[in-house]
Amino acid sequence: MRRTLAVAFLLGISDVHGALAQSKFTPATGPACKDESTDELGLWTCPGPAGYVVSFADEGNIVSVTIAPRSAIEKVSGPTAQWRGAGKSFGDKVQWIMRAGVPRAAVIRTWRRVGENEKELQELSVFAISRANACLVGSVDVHADKANDAALARAQQAANAGCPRK
Repeated sequence: MRRTLAVAFLLGISDVHGALAQSKFTPATGPACKDESTDELGLWTCPGPAGYVVSFADEGNIVSVTIAPRSAIEKVSGPTAQWRGAGKSFGDKVQWIMRAGVPRAAVIRTWRRVGENEKELQELSVFAISRANACLVGSVDVHADKANDAALARAQQAANAGCPRK
């Protein structure tokens, strides 16, 4: 077992008992994304791994993100998450946590406003992905100690647990 853990550590594999864990990055903006924006609404869809996409919407006050397989993105009943946007609203990339070649979680840098004083928060938002269903499972303040590590750990947990049942 120690040898397996040592090999897993050297290869950067964090889940040696289940399917091999992989992390991939894809753009959240730019030429790889399909821009369908209008004067009133920023709307673009960016490709992810294994046929998944992320659709971003920004109407200036409310922003949303939808994560689903490309074949199901139009059929999703509502956004994966939405909030009161602030600043840039979305980071430049999406980090995907893969299990057996399939996205099971994602991390996206986000900006939002909270409270009556509309304080701006910059966070690493963590999403679980269960086939065509995705959900926001938590966030980490980017100013927290080791925020990237904490968000990745939360994403690894989300990849194993999936979305809570309703």
